Amino acid sequence: MLSALKSRIYISLIIFVLVFGITLIAVYAYFQAQEQRGIIIQTGDFEVEMFVSFNSVVVNINSPYYDRNLGTIIVNAYDETSDNYVGNLEISVAVTAIVPARVRFKLQEQWTLTRTYLDQNPLYPIADVIEVVYHSNYGAEYYPFSLLKLAPSFAPIYDLQGYAYISEVVPKEVTTMIDFIQSGDAYFVRDNEIFYEVCYLHIDLMIDVVQANRFAELWNIDPSFYN
Repeated sequence: MLSALKSRIYISLIIFVLVFGITLIAVYAYFQAQEQRGIIIQTGDFEVEMFVSFNSVVVNINSPYYDRNLGTIIVNAYDETSDNYVGNLEISVAVTAIVPARVRFKLQEQWTLTRTYLDQNPLYPIADVIEVVYHSNYGAEYYPFSLLKLAPSFAPIYDLQGYAYISEVVPKEVTTMIDFIQSGDAYFVRDNEIFYEVCYLHIDLMIDVVQANRFAELWNIDPSFYN
């Protein structure tokens, strides 16, 4: 499972545009700083601006918390004193469309726990133990199977593929701000005389925007999905 995740996580940014049934898929991983604004993906029909921040400091391509090789945000999931601590994480998205639109999200995460052994015999060293961490479903307050907390105003509809659908239609010719993630819980790590542990989270976000009256066709879902 870990190798499969690693093979997929290199993706930085993909945009597919279908004229007049437009689908915009932005795989969240490539960052541009534009006059202190967020990450902007723009077509003739949609503009999506993503804001990812720790304690209101927006992450961009030059941030130490952006992994250029993997194309992901790096989140410290165990140390509350770190600047990129999971409890300080916020993700918001602004969508501007010239036609009414539907929006869905898919958060992709990899939680990695690393255990390092201390006072080793140099003749018989013990390599670091690296594990991928999986989570239970903690309820409506959290993104499914994650320790990341949803913003209080974010109340999506989920499907079996892991997409979170915004129930409202995004109106045309105005900018709609969608607060998505607001904070998260730390992962418990151990630190003793034998070993210490650290835990980091790598995340990206897929955003899919389609013309509102063509969502069933373009997403291949039931027309009554939102009813």
